[in-house]
Amino acid sequence: MRFSLVAGATLVLVLAAACGGTPGTTPARSTAPGATTAASAATGCTGGIGLPVGIANFAFNPPNITVAVGGAVTWANADTTPHTVTFDEGPDCGQMTTGGTVSRTFDAAGTFAYHCEIHPTAMRGTVVVQ
Repeated sequence: MRFSLVAGATLVLVLAAACGGTPGTTPARSTAPGATTAASAATGCTGGIGLPVGIANFAFNPPNITVAVGGAVTWANADTTPHTVTFDEGPDCGQMTTGGTVSRTFDAAGTFAYHCEIHPTAMRGTVVVQ
C-alpha cells in the first residue's frame, strides 16, 4: 500500500511539473502504463470527465460526437497500443497507453477535427460544439 501511495504521489508531481510548458507547445508524453500525458491549461486537455469516446481496434468510437458549448469529451484507450488525441488545428492532448484517458472542454462553438498522431490515416474524428 505504501508503494502505491508513493508511486501515485510521484506521478502527480511529475504530471504537475509537465504542466508548466509554454502555451502552444506540445506537452511532454508519458510512457507509464495506463498514464495520460499532462497537458497545460493552455491546451485545454485535462484528465476530467466528459462525453465518452472509446479507442479500440485502431478507431475512435464514436468517431463523431456533438457536445454543448462548455461541455467536455473524454477519450479512453482500450487498445493494447498507444494512441493520441491530436486536434488538426489545436492541441495535442498527448499519448495514452492502454487504460489511459484524456479530456478536453470546449468553450466555443465549431467543428474540431482530430486524429491519432501515431495512426493519422486510420484514426480520425470530429467534435461538433453547439
